Amino acid sequence: MKKHVIVFEPSGLRISVEEPSTFFDAIRNTGLHVNSECGAKGTCGKCTITLYPVPDPVSQDLEYISSSDLDLKNRLACQHIVTQDTQVVLSDHRRNTKILTEGVSIKEHWKLDPGLDGKIGVAFDLGTTTIVGYLLDLSTGIQLGQSTALNPQIIYGEDVISRITHAVREKNGPEDLSIIITVEMNDLVSQVIERAGVGRNNLSRVSIVGNTAMHHLLLKADVKPLGLSPYEPTIREAINTTGKAIGLTSVPKASVYLPPNVAGFVGGDTVGFILSQRLDLAEKVILGIDVGTNGEIVLSNCGELSCCSAAAGSAFEGATIRNGMRGQSGAIEYISIANPNDPPEITVIGNVAPQGLCGSAIVDVIAEMRKSGLLDSGGRIQSTSNRIFHDDDFGLSYLITSRKESDVQRDIAFSQKDVRQVQLAKGAIHTGATILLNESELDVHDIDIVMLAGAFGNYIRPESALRIGLFPPVNIDKIVQVGNAAGEGAKALLLSSENRRLVEKLVADIHYIELANHEDFQPIFLESLKFPV
Repeated sequence: MKKHVIVFEPSGLRISVEEPSTFFDAIRNTGLHVNSECGAKGTCGKCTITLYPVPDPVSQDLEYISSSDLDLKNRLACQHIVTQDTQVVLSDHRRNTKILTEGVSIKEHWKLDPGLDGKIGVAFDLGTTTIVGYLLDLSTGIQLGQSTALNPQIIYGEDVISRITHAVREKNGPEDLSIIITVEMNDLVSQVIERAGVGRNNLSRVSIVGNTAMHHLLLKADVKPLGLSPYEPTIREAINTTGKAIGLTSVPKASVYLPPNVAGFVGGDTVGFILSQRLDLAEKVILGIDVGTNGEIVLSNCGELSCCSAAAGSAFEGATIRNGMRGQSGAIEYISIANPNDPPEITVIGNVAPQGLCGSAIVDVIAEMRKSGLLDSGGRIQSTSNRIFHDDDFGLSYLITSRKESDVQRDIAFSQKDVRQVQLAKGAIHTGATILLNESELDVHDIDIVMLAGAFGNYIRPESALRIGLFPPVNIDKIVQVGNAAGEGAKALLLSSENRRLVEKLVADIHYIELANHEDFQPIFLESLKFPV
């Protein structure tokens, strides 16, 4: 029988399904939830899901789903058989998703703009996976509220390259991606204003930070150059516009600011990171890393800035891992192996039955397998435990949870193929950091601080990151987790014109290194694939 991969959003959970399973069967068998009152007979119209690619509607779809929802790729789960690899968005897409909102920043340098008494603004951190909107009083800088959502562009691809491909190849691709994100941003504005109990007419400013691809897709700018070497952005300069001009109909008259982009894969989110931590004022050597699908790395050599982007892929977000998923209810987030022959100790988000592994657990399992002798320095799984088994599709695998041992829906394992995906991802990040240090004639002993930003950097255990060699081997007390630093930068840009002028100068002066063209990339990358001894 043919097998097809289903990726469930927002969790990112991936499963393999044999024909002729329906989407309803696949959802229920995986332990996920979809509404149904008729027992999958197609007579209640409750099991609505969103599919991409979307099949033609059948008669039951036409009977129970409105024409506008049909246009949004909604179908009845019980009426469609899985015939190809598909992304499925479940209707409860906001529920139980762990989205990082908090960050630290150096606020003493913020100089608020005068004359804004009674005015409010929204600062957006527009991420590839998540969106956070912060509501601030522009006269005091006090945060009045926040709202969060998953980036709905996920339906067009989990990574930016997939979304760029859609925008380039599909006739209405740019409109698809821009409209779906502005609809969500408008909803977040409405939510945060309503909860804060403030007047919409007082909202006069918006700031938005995001990577270069998110920036271009929001603005419907040409993204084709981002997918082709030398990966140049269409728009580099800062953007000053209005809500109406970019589709923010909730605040059409508000002024909107987007900071400049450094390069094709170093954008406004990295600019926000630099600003929030004032890396330009550092009197130490600071290595800043924001690990995501694309890892942005910044080196501040006592205030002299250089940066690069590392194509880490989406292994740390679970997208290329057999049992990977995002950080939400049901995701294993921490793993500890005390005895290689016993089930590992696990921590699950929401204290529910485990469904898969999120990024922090993916780093943990590699680190713990290395510590327990289940993985050699080259990344080969060792058959030294009764929990190691051979999978015909994935090779040697380590069994994390089993239906025979505990009350779980399915077995969860970590395979040899998964190890290789992590090696590629961590190798890219380590290579970028090493090349930045080399270019500044520094080595690991010169590093005073390793600053980890973003959700992944916030939730991983530093000791596990060091054990797998995610970055150069510093003392663990030099690692600082700063949370959503990009969001903090977005707030600074919302409140201060002086901060805007500052980042525009910083971007003009920063030294960007294109890793793919660097003469030392290949040998350093090959060495960085190894796990520390």
